[in-house]
Amino acid sequence: MARRVHELLGDPKADLVEAAVAGLKTVQLLTHYDRGVIIDSICDGTEVGQVRRLREEELGGGCAWLSHGLNLRLALELARQLSLPLPQELLIYVVAVKDPYTFGEQFTPEVERALPAAAGRIAGELAAVSGPSADGKRSA
Repeated sequence: MARRVHELLGDPKADLVEAAVAGLKTVQLLTHYDRGVIIDSICDGTEVGQVRRLREEELGGGCAWLSHGLNLRLALELARQLSLPLPQELLIYVVAVKDPYTFGEQFTPEVERALPAAAGRIAGELAAVSGPSADGKRSA
């Protein structure tokens, strides 16, 4: 999904980082960027392919809400306590899936069908909020 969004944006200043890591490893990937976007899957009973943008406070404290056992909220809080350089702007998107725990190289047929609209929505929102960074740092 992130790869498709990156292609749609076509911004040479935006880095694409694909990783299946959790917690502080995720946060470490964001350091030294002024903007960051996280796209992950979620299994919350909504229609497969539905996209939602979450605020950090909506992440919850448990580790089962987002896939990969990711407890992003706690990792971000800890990173701030450690004074790690985090993005000034962090956008978090989740895409509904039926099963976030089975890994593979291919999307399920349902996600494949939803991919163009979901990626288009995320890319559209990112294009609307993006602008040149004041300090010249890159976006992740």
